[in-house]
Amino acid sequence: MFHDYPVLFVSWRSPRTRLIHPVGRLTFDAITRHYEFRYIRSARKATEDGFTSFPEFPKFDALYRGVHLFPLFANRVMPVSRPGYASFLEALGLSADTANPMAILARTGGRRETDQIELFPLASPEADGCYATHCLLRSIRYMPQPSTEDRIGRLRRGEQLLVMPDPQNAVDPKAIAVRTADNFMIGYIPAYLTTDLRLLQNDCKYLHVYVERVNPSPAEAHHRLLCKIVSCWPDGFRPFDTQEFQPIETV
Repeated sequence: MFHDYPVLFVSWRSPRTRLIHPVGRLTFDAITRHYEFRYIRSARKATEDGFTSFPEFPKFDALYRGVHLFPLFANRVMPVSRPGYASFLEALGLSADTANPMAILARTGGRRETDQIELFPLASPEADGCYATHCLLRSIRYMPQPSTEDRIGRLRRGEQLLVMPDPQNAVDPKAIAVRTADNFMIGYIPAYLTTDLRLLQNDCKYLHVYVERVNPSPAEAHHRLLCKIVSCWPDGFRPFDTQEFQPIETV
């Protein structure tokens, strides 16, 4: 059974300010088997920080649709034929039976060293009605080394991690840091999740972060630690339910 990630948001990081701007939405319809891409409202604000439309999707007010995953995103999914594909899926907590391009992009973010693009999934309620999402921990490479790598290497699946606001963060005052139970700071929650997680912290009795998988070297730093975030799903809660995430009307 495939992991169901029908909606992925596309973000862009400004090389100048390092701020991350959500700019688009990629969807997959399992019935029609079509992919769609649309820009969202925050893309226009991102232009103030240097963003320009992707060459593959030149118009902000257009709907792009196709039966194949668009090359901009398909090039971020490791081919099945590539050596190490099975190990790659295992590092993401997926298997050949549960992986598809949208699931892979949801777990990896589609990150490449050559550009500033990243994707992240729209969460939906679990079978038990709770909130759950996976993410790769950020900024590990900027933590003190080799002590951080050593501490991450000693983490175990299911181990609970703790979150704490970092309002003095120079890049993002809304940042949420992650530490171990013995007070060892090991990284950060992805910026795209911080607004929703703050809402969940206010409305729920719990918000837990667990180690899902530790990926040792030669996995890159941004693939080192896969986490699972679990909370309640409050009445009326809708993830990414702000104006910036709404699609730009098409003409």
